Amino acid sequence: MISVALNWTFRLILGGALIVAGYFKLQDNSALFETVAYIYWLPNFFKSVIIDLLPWLEILLGFLLISKKLDIVALPFTAGIYLVFLLFAIYGFSTGIEGDCGCFGEAGGDGLLGSLLGSSFGWTMIIRNTLFLLMATFLLILPLKKSEGKSSF
Repeated sequence: MISVALNWTFRLILGGALIVAGYFKLQDNSALFETVAYIYWLPNFFKSVIIDLLPWLEILLGFLLISKKLDIVALPFTAGIYLVFLLFAIYGFSTGIEGDCGCFGEAGGDGLLGSLLGSSFGWTMIIRNTLFLLMATFLLILPLKKSEGKSSF
């Protein structure tokens, strides 16, 4: 029963975070554009693909996670995208990228929520992305059985 509650909690947290992040990037992708520009070793074509497709991919994965649709695709992609986010957070912090990655726009302001959802490179981003990756890995390793998913809510 605990695994069912954790499964749904993690789906809502991860899916919601992806939807919100994708939405904010669609509204204003300038911070994402500036951050991707720091990746000097990435060809411009791939930079354009990331800037154009990442927000839509985040929103799609978020809805798939929450709706429990196409888990065979959504769960590995979600774990993969959070792994990439963690690696990029480490890369950005270690190379001294300053500024905002545009992850969550101006969500949360200056309070606790703002520091948790902050888009500045640093330990907070690394810890948050590590927790998100652990949640995604949990979902990938311990998926719900069809009967468990239907009886929980």
